[in-house]
Amino acid sequence: MSRVWSILLIAAGGYLLFQNRFRIMNKVLGNRFFRKFIVSFLMSIPFIKNRILKTVFSPPAG
Repeated sequence: MSRVWSILLIAAGGYLLFQNRFRIMNKVLGNRFFRKFIVSFLMSIPFIKNRILKTVFSPPAG
């Protein structure tokens, strides 16, 4: 019975996180230190860094 309650609580928590995901992201990324940490972490991953730089510095289409 305890396992059923655990599964239900995890499912309810996941549902609430999903419903408020943008509000949570705005709160988290509103913190300057945390935003700087996330950007520096993501830019240390070569695949993501290459993809972002390719998008930002690509020649104009046309």
